[in-house]
Amino acid sequence: VRKKKVRIHVTDDVGQNIEGAKITLNETIPHFHLGCSSTEAILNSKPYQNWFIPRFTATSFNNEMKWYYTEVYQGKENYTVPDAMVSFFQNHRISIRGHTILWANREAIPFWAKILSRGKKGNLPNREILNASIRRMVSIVSRYAGKVIAWDVFNENLHYSYYEDEVIGPNASGMIYQIARALDPKTPLYLNEFNVIEHLMDIQVIPSLYVEKVKQIRSYPGNEKLVIGLGIQGHFGSRPNVSHIRAVLDYLGETKMPIWFTELDIKRGPNQAAHLEDVLREAYAHPAVEGIIVWGGWKPTGCNQTCLTDRNFDVLPKGCAPMCLTDNYFNNLPTGDVVDKLIREWKTTNVEGVTNKNGTFETNVFQGGYSLTISHPKIPSVVQKKIRVINENAGALELSISL
Repeated sequence: VRKKKVRIHVTDDVGQNIEGAKITLNETIPHFHLGCSSTEAILNSKPYQNWFIPRFTATSFNNEMKWYYTEVYQGKENYTVPDAMVSFFQNHRISIRGHTILWANREAIPFWAKILSRGKKGNLPNREILNASIRRMVSIVSRYAGKVIAWDVFNENLHYSYYEDEVIGPNASGMIYQIARALDPKTPLYLNEFNVIEHLMDIQVIPSLYVEKVKQIRSYPGNEKLVIGLGIQGHFGSRPNVSHIRAVLDYLGETKMPIWFTELDIKRGPNQAAHLEDVLREAYAHPAVEGIIVWGGWKPTGCNQTCLTDRNFDVLPKGCAPMCLTDNYFNNLPTGDVVDKLIREWKTTNVEGVTNKNGTFETNVFQGGYSLTISHPKIPSVVQKKIRVINENAGALELSISL
């Protein structure tokens, strides 16, 4: 499902087929993103940069774009760290998911922007909370529009309903997605939820309710044609049920909406790496899934020796990351080895061949961007082109090159 046949036909300047032309194809960027979350620690650690950059094509910031990070005190925004991170990843051609514009959990917004208890006056009146939230949307979206490949608009809005219950009312989701689309008409907008695939018994996020949430947002006047991507976090606290994952993806895939695994990690334990590989392979195998972010953003306090050697797998030590891909010396852990293995497996490198008597060469490659090189003794100089291989149409991608 991730591959496509490419057929290259080479002719001379009068249209005659060229036999024996040497063809070389090298993938420059994959169509399917396998990425990793990141923290501000990447800005000041050259060894971590050297580990991260060659591996991943996408990232999502653990906390650094969230409202409670950029506006700790009302009216005092500080984008110094996320600005630096955006610049860093742009310079290295690593795509960024915008995570997150707003969070529906009242415990995950700035302390000053929430009602302290239901039904009682809090730090701000409802209208001022709404105004502050809209200012936040304008601030973050206008700042990074065109610099991110997706927006997690309203984080965990199936589990939490602070804006519906206490700030705006039942139309909160539709209104917020409409504002996000108006602020950034081009970048894909996503829901982002946990337990969609992790726990069968979480009735708040069963697939039918996830689809109903999309319908609810699109029922808001003006949202009828809104495309809403489905973000599946994937924080597994127990052994992944691969059959359940497949069934959920089949159901959600019927919506024809894009799907991403946005925050994938696996509970610590002796089988962590094996379970990670199971989920990664299942996600990659499903045609509806367009990318994966492994939730393994490194910071020295989260992946230190104490964190890595603790064997009480049912209790996460304070400050430790649930899943690390590398230790603090940037030696791969078993989870990192799994990621590296799959990066190699899902990439096309150094495809070489020659055209036949009909001037044709064909091969199967993973979808993505490629550099194409063609040479022949009759040609005075090597021909180089950039091509894009994607599954837009059935059949082979036909390329006619006249030398």
